[in-house]
Amino acid sequence: MSVTILDPEQDHMIRMHTASREGITHIVRNLRDRDRREIFALRWDDDEDALIDNITANAGPLWRVWSWDNAPIAVSGVVPVRPGVVICGAFGTEQYRKAVRPIAHWARTFIIPALQRSNYHRAEAYALASNTDGRAFIELIGGEVEALLQGYGRNREDFLLYTWDLTQPTGRRARHCA
Repeated sequence: MSVTILDPEQDHMIRMHTASREGITHIVRNLRDRDRREIFALRWDDDEDALIDNITANAGPLWRVWSWDNAPIAVSGVVPVRPGVVICGAFGTEQYRKAVRPIAHWARTFIIPALQRSNYHRAEAYALASNTDGRAFIELIGGEVEALLQGYGRNREDFLLYTWDLTQPTGRRARHCA
C-alpha cells in the first residue's frame, strides 16, 4: 500500500508505504544521532544488521515507511508485547521532521482507533529522557509520561515511559478529581 499525503503548510508531499526491508534498511543506515542513541541504548549492541532483522521480523500491518522525494525518511509502527498491550515507535533520518505531521495524523486518526477496535487497552513508548524532540512527538500524539526510568539504558541512560489508555476515546488517561 502506498498513499501520497500533501501537507499544505509545508507545501510538499510525503508518501506512506507499507514497511519494507529496503525502506527500513535505508532509514537504519541513515538514522538521526538522537534516534541512534535512543534505540541502541535499549539493545545489547550497536549492530545495525541485527536491528534491521528485528524490525523487519516484527513489522506487522500497522508499520509504515514514510518517504520524501522517493527516499525513505521515517518509519513508525506498533508491536504487541503482551495481551492487550502494544509498544509504539517512530524514528528516522535527518529528514524525519518532514514526516512528523503526517505520522501524527496517521497515529491519531488510524492507529489509535484501530488498536481500540482490536481491544488493546494500553500502548507504551520509551523515550530517552534527553531526546526532547522524540518526547515532543510522543506528546503530540497523546502519550503521557507515566514514569521516569532512571538508569534504564544499557549505559545507565534515563528514559521516560509514555503511555496511552486505549480504553478512553482519545487514548489519554481519564482525569480524576481529588
